[in-house]
Amino acid sequence: MKIGFAILMFAALSFSLASCSEFTFTPRSKKRVQQEKPSVGLLNMMIAYREEQQVWPFSKQDFISKGLKYKTAFDGFPYNYTNFKVVDENEMIFYFSDHRRDAAAYQQTGKIELNSLGGRVRFYKDKNKFVWKLKMN
Repeated sequence: MKIGFAILMFAALSFSLASCSEFTFTPRSKKRVQQEKPSVGLLNMMIAYREEQQVWPFSKQDFISKGLKYKTAFDGFPYNYTNFKVVDENEMIFYFSDHRRDAAAYQQTGKIELNSLGGRVRFYKDKNKFVWKLKMN
């Protein structure tokens, strides 16, 4: 039963991707993905924000409005979309996507990149210390 369902899903996916000309898939090397990760300085500055302000930031605008050091931490950040999801006082998830190169390629070709760069960072408290864990898509 599971094999039949898998074959059916594979056939449906293959048909839909083959019949659509609005998408592209660019293979990304591990080195390239590694280079496009957010800077460690930015992620550590988010922890510093939490420790100084006693709350997590709710948006990029909220983060950069608290001072010049927070604003400069975002300098050179290559992603257009950011989302801050506050889980509780000890945990936050920071999502980022829509890399500037992918957006520029979309403007030129009009095709959506299926393998677009992006990811998430989970901030949490471990043994009375805030830490983060990064996962790229």
